[in-house]
Amino acid sequence: MYFDEQRIFPSGGRSNYRIPSIVISKDGTVHAFCNDRRDSVADEAKEVMLVYRRKKPGQPWEAERVLTGLPGWSCMIGSAVYDEETDTVFCSVNRNPSAQWEFAEFTEEQKRALAAECAAKAEAAGVCLGQALFCSTDGGDTWRETALKVEPSPLQHFEEPPVFFGVASCANCHGSAHGIQLKKGKYAGRLLCPSRYASKSYHSWDDLRKYNYNNTIFSDDHGRTWQAGGPVQVGTGEGTLIERGDGSILYNSRAYFQDQKRYLAVSTDGGESFADAGTDDFLLEEKSIGCNAAFLRTELSGGRAVTLFSNPRSDMREKMTVCVSFDDGKTWEHTRLIWEGGSAYSSLSYDEISGHFFLLYEKGTSAANPYEFGIAAAEFDLEWLLGA
Repeated sequence: MYFDEQRIFPSGGRSNYRIPSIVISKDGTVHAFCNDRRDSVADEAKEVMLVYRRKKPGQPWEAERVLTGLPGWSCMIGSAVYDEETDTVFCSVNRNPSAQWEFAEFTEEQKRALAAECAAKAEAAGVCLGQALFCSTDGGDTWRETALKVEPSPLQHFEEPPVFFGVASCANCHGSAHGIQLKKGKYAGRLLCPSRYASKSYHSWDDLRKYNYNNTIFSDDHGRTWQAGGPVQVGTGEGTLIERGDGSILYNSRAYFQDQKRYLAVSTDGGESFADAGTDDFLLEEKSIGCNAAFLRTELSGGRAVTLFSNPRSDMREKMTVCVSFDDGKTWEHTRLIWEGGSAYSSLSYDEISGHFFLLYEKGTSAANPYEFGIAAAEFDLEWLLGA
């Protein structure tokens, strides 16, 4: 029975750590990513860095590194994903020279002016504007960057593609849930990441429910090119997904309906389209605007599969809890409280070598301040998880 927890991104000074994403490579190295929001914990913080820490097997966590960050720029994390076939770690980011409030409304003239300003700043800084992909082929020693260009899906809706920071997109890599590599059937080897899209610009929570939805982005050539999947359910945002034992994809979404439910959808074509929409009546969601969560399915030694789900199991952002299923999330047999106090976003991964799970989550004193402490990494085995 094993459990250990450390605060690996401790907030303090100018740093406010949010939006965790974690993957583990096949040699047991843990790769942890998040945002360092400078001087403000708010979504529209004026300066945001993409930061990284690594833990090699049997070693302590290494020092924090900045993968990308420029004074006054917003570098918002997307999703980490690991390609086991090429031993490559990826993390996407939305990098822009000005923070923008999600519900901001601009005239066409203002949009054009903003686009020109952002393009000029990007050229002056010598970096690509918008979505980028950081990748490492040497276990996190070095990182290289490429532009992340996502081809649209024929199932996508294009009523009025919204423009963020002067860049229109058919998919928005939006942290924190990690992506997965499919292992079964005709889509084996595909990299599949949660994403989201807005079919029309939105300026209120009512608009968000009508025009925003989760989708996916996927790559069949080990991260060289990417394509957007079709919509999941309208009114969703920030999802997490697993590949089930039969090869289907189960998408578990935050939604904005204030009904405290997690929304589900299923894909049988490798995440390209989704159907069988519904909700999970066991999993709880905070009642205000929902919260990001983490979903993980792994096959243990002996062929037994276990599925974990983590989020604040409360009507507020508190009580970080892991729920356990042995039938691909159809039913939930066990819950384990990780932290009683404030908590919010989380990300899960599994190390096959040690048999340990890793949970990266935002931690605070209470629901009133669930980000106060920064981001903690909890490490535990299945025996501990099922022990209480």
